[in-house]
Amino acid sequence: MNRRDFIGASCMACAGMTGLTVLLQACTTGKYISDFSQSGTKISVKKTAFTVVKKDKTVEQKYILLKPDSLQFPIALYKVNASGYKAILLQCTHQGCEVSPYETTIVCPCHGAEFNTKGEVTQGPADSNLRTFTTTEDNETIYIQL
Repeated sequence: MNRRDFIGASCMACAGMTGLTVLLQACTTGKYISDFSQSGTKISVKKTAFTVVKKDKTVEQKYILLKPDSLQFPIALYKVNASGYKAILLQCTHQGCEVSPYETTIVCPCHGAEFNTKGEVTQGPADSNLRTFTTTEDNETIYIQL
Protein backbone atom coordinates (compact mmCIF):
# COMPACT_ATOMS: atom_id res chain seq x y z
CA MET A 1 0.00 0.00 0.00
CA ASN A 2 1.43 3.37 -0.95
CA ARG A 3 1.30 6.45 1.23
CA ARG A 4 -1.64 8.06 -0.61
CA ASP A 5 -3.77 4.89 -0.28
CA PHE A 6 -2.84 4.56 3.41
CA ILE A 7 -3.80 8.16 4.19
CA GLY A 8 -7.05 7.80 2.25
CA ALA A 9 -7.96 4.59 4.06
CA SER A 10 -7.08 6.12 7.43
CA CYS A 11 -9.27 9.17 6.77
CA MET A 12 -12.19 6.99 5.72
CA ALA A 13 -11.82 4.85 8.87
CA CYS A 14 -11.70 7.94 11.08
CA ALA A 15 -14.76 9.48 9.40
CA GLY A 16 -16.61 6.18 9.70
CA MET A 17 -15.88 5.88 13.41
CA THR A 18 -17.00 9.46 14.04
CA GLY A 19 -20.19 8.90 12.06
CA LEU A 20 -20.89 5.64 13.89
CA THR A 21 -20.42 7.32 17.28
CA VAL A 22 -22.84 10.11 16.38
CA LEU A 23 -25.32 7.61 14.92
CA LEU A 24 -25.27 5.43 18.04
CA GLN A 25 -25.68 8.41 20.32
CA ALA A 26 -28.61 9.63 18.23
CA CYS A 27 -30.63 6.69 19.54
CA THR A 28 -30.68 8.35 22.95
CA THR A 29 -31.36 11.95 22.10
CA GLY A 30 -32.82 14.40 24.55
CA LYS A 31 -36.28 15.79 24.16
CA TYR A 32 -37.63 19.28 23.74
CA ILE A 33 -39.81 20.30 26.62
CA SER A 34 -42.40 23.04 26.62
CA ASP A 35 -43.26 22.72 30.30
CA PHE A 36 -40.94 25.41 31.63
CA SER A 37 -41.58 28.95 32.72
CA GLN A 38 -39.62 32.13 32.24
CA SER A 39 -39.80 35.22 34.38
CA GLY A 40 -37.45 37.92 33.13
CA THR A 41 -34.03 36.33 32.87
CA LYS A 42 -34.83 33.28 35.00
CA ILE A 43 -36.09 29.98 33.56
CA SER A 44 -37.68 27.36 35.82
CA VAL A 45 -37.68 23.68 34.82
CA LYS A 46 -39.19 20.85 36.88
CA LYS A 47 -36.71 18.05 37.65
CA THR A 48 -39.36 15.56 36.54
CA ALA A 49 -38.75 16.75 32.93
CA PHE A 50 -35.73 14.40 32.89
CA THR A 51 -37.96 11.37 33.52
CA VAL A 52 -39.63 9.63 30.59
CA VAL A 53 -41.80 6.51 30.61
CA LYS A 54 -41.10 4.22 27.63
CA LYS A 55 -42.89 0.90 27.30
CA ASP A 56 -43.72 0.79 31.02
CA LYS A 57 -40.11 1.59 31.97
CA THR A 58 -38.98 4.81 33.58
CA VAL A 59 -35.93 6.24 31.83
CA GLU A 60 -33.81 9.14 33.06
CA GLN A 61 -32.72 11.42 30.22
CA LYS A 62 -29.10 12.65 30.27
CA TYR A 63 -30.27 16.00 28.95
CA ILE A 64 -33.35 17.90 27.86
CA LEU A 65 -33.78 20.71 25.36
CA LEU A 66 -35.70 23.93 25.72
CA LYS A 67 -36.23 26.89 23.42
CA PRO A 68 -36.93 30.12 25.26
CA ASP A 69 -38.51 32.81 23.07
CA SER A 70 -35.89 35.29 24.25
CA LEU A 71 -32.99 33.34 22.68
CA GLN A 72 -32.20 32.63 19.05
CA PHE A 73 -30.80 29.15 19.87
CA PRO A 74 -32.05 26.35 22.15
CA ILE A 75 -30.53 25.42 25.49
CA ALA A 76 -29.40 21.91 26.39
CA LEU A 77 -29.80 21.22 30.10
CA TYR A 78 -27.50 18.34 31.08
CA LYS A 79 -27.81 16.38 34.28
CA VAL A 80 -24.16 16.30 35.38
CA ASN A 81 -24.66 14.26 38.56
CA ALA A 82 -27.34 13.57 41.17
CA SER A 83 -27.52 17.21 42.19
CA GLY A 84 -25.83 19.16 39.42
CA TYR A 85 -26.98 20.57 36.10
CA LYS A 86 -25.28 22.41 33.25
CA ALA A 87 -27.19 24.73 30.89
CA ILE A 88 -25.51 25.27 27.51
CA LEU A 89 -26.53 27.52 24.63
CA LEU A 90 -26.47 25.44 21.44
CA GLN A 91 -24.65 28.01 19.28
CA CYS A 92 -21.17 27.14 18.02
CA THR A 93 -18.50 29.66 18.91
CA HIS A 94 -16.71 29.07 15.58
CA GLN A 95 -19.21 30.50 13.09
CA GLY A 96 -22.53 30.52 14.92
CA CYS A 97 -24.13 27.30 13.64
CA GLU A 98 -26.59 25.42 15.85
CA VAL A 99 -24.76 22.50 17.45
CA SER A 100 -26.25 19.04 18.02
CA PRO A 101 -26.23 17.65 21.58
CA TYR A 102 -25.75 13.95 22.36
CA GLU A 103 -25.34 12.07 25.64
CA THR A 104 -21.57 12.45 25.86
CA THR A 105 -20.69 15.15 23.35
CA ILE A 106 -21.96 18.18 21.46
CA VAL A 107 -21.09 18.37 17.75
CA CYS A 108 -21.21 21.21 15.25
CA PRO A 109 -22.57 19.87 11.95
CA CYS A 110 -21.12 22.82 9.98
CA HIS A 111 -17.38 22.37 10.51
CA GLY A 112 -16.98 19.44 12.92
CA ALA A 113 -16.12 21.22 16.16
CA GLU A 114 -16.80 19.10 19.23
CA PHE A 115 -17.54 20.03 22.83
CA ASN A 116 -18.02 18.01 26.01
CA THR A 117 -21.22 18.13 28.06
CA LYS A 118 -19.83 21.06 30.02
CA GLY A 119 -19.57 23.09 26.80
CA GLU A 120 -15.76 22.92 26.67
CA VAL A 121 -14.00 22.59 23.30
CA THR A 122 -12.56 19.11 22.72
CA GLN A 123 -11.90 19.45 18.97
CA GLY A 124 -11.58 22.50 16.71
CA PRO A 125 -11.99 24.49 14.62
CA ALA A 126 -13.82 26.26 17.47
CA ASP A 127 -11.37 27.67 19.99
CA SER A 128 -13.84 29.06 22.54
CA ASN A 129 -16.15 27.14 24.86
CA LEU A 130 -19.90 27.24 24.34
CA ARG A 131 -21.86 29.83 26.33
CA THR A 132 -23.20 28.42 29.59
CA PHE A 133 -25.68 29.72 32.11
CA THR A 134 -25.63 29.56 35.90
CA THR A 135 -28.01 26.96 37.33
CA THR A 136 -29.39 26.58 40.83
CA GLU A 137 -31.97 24.20 42.19
CA ASP A 138 -34.27 23.28 45.01
CA ASN A 139 -35.98 19.94 45.71
CA GLU A 140 -38.29 20.12 42.68
CA THR A 141 -37.02 22.77 40.27
CA ILE A 142 -33.92 23.75 38.33
CA TYR A 143 -33.40 27.47 37.71
CA ILE A 144 -31.40 28.79 34.75
CA GLN A 145 -30.17 32.37 34.96
CA LEU A 146 -29.87 33.86 31.46
